Amino acid sequence: MQNVESISYRRTDLAVEAEIDRENAKGVHFDEYERDSVPVSVMTVDEGDGERAAGRPAGTYVTVTAKKPWLWDDDRRDNLVTLLSDLISDAVTSSSGEKIRPDLPILICGLGNRAMTADAVGPKTADGVTVTSQLAEERRDLYDALGCCRVSATAPGVAAATGIDAADVVRGITETIRPAVIILIDALAARSCSRLASTIQIADSGISPGSGIGNRRRALTKASLGTPVVTVGVPTIVDSSTLVYDALEAGGVSLGSDADELRRVLEEGRSFFVTPNDSDVVTEEMARLISDALNRMCGTD
Repeated sequence: MQNVESISYRRTDLAVEAEIDRENAKGVHFDEYERDSVPVSVMTVDEGDGERAAGRPAGTYVTVTAKKPWLWDDDRRDNLVTLLSDLISDAVTSSSGEKIRPDLPILICGLGNRAMTADAVGPKTADGVTVTSQLAEERRDLYDALGCCRVSATAPGVAAATGIDAADVVRGITETIRPAVIILIDALAARSCSRLASTIQIADSGISPGSGIGNRRRALTKASLGTPVVTVGVPTIVDSSTLVYDALEAGGVSLGSDADELRRVLEEGRSFFVTPNDSDVVTEEMARLISDALNRMCGTD
């Protein structure tokens, strides 16, 4: 008998949702802690055995759980901004070997389609970033007095709108300005609805845009760009097929001979993506949260 647990058609970009035998997985290490009452989960994936067990590239994946932080009071939200700033700074150091310091050149890229609400977290975050590269060229005295990073920001758009793959745009900019690190912000797919607007993932391993929705684009990694890459992602959608599988699993349903038929029905264009009914608020507020954290990290807040 084949039960629902044997079905692997579950789309997610989140490391914390990876189906891993935590007790026996080789090369995958886990840690959990709280800071200012905010839960933080860390999964470290080693090369080789770890990559095979986790099904994702080697690196450190940090998950911060903060449900609807735009409803928090100012002090609690400010603590969250500082936490995210510190975690992104740690990822910059682990990926590039560079500590955040004045004049460190950083390129911030907001991936996604700003015309689609659920995919606009990246571009809207880039809009909220304070850029300083031009100031370093035009007003060096003022720039030096600020003591901030040399920040550039871009939102390369999507190939469907521009005809140019985001990886090519980012590579071209990188070759021109030569940043020490690239920070990518993107909307992610989650497996669980409870993760929507509640989770922020920070990783030092790069990203394959669209992989969580089965529309994988060229990877944006240190290997492909020649520059260390940090990614910050927020889950904004859940695949309907994943919801069906997980609902059946939660209900203890054994599909038996019907498993293949269910898979066929769900994979033949009948699945769709679910996003929160307040997705416009989610996108705006999570983008503002991440841009605030980036500005604080770079010394421009």
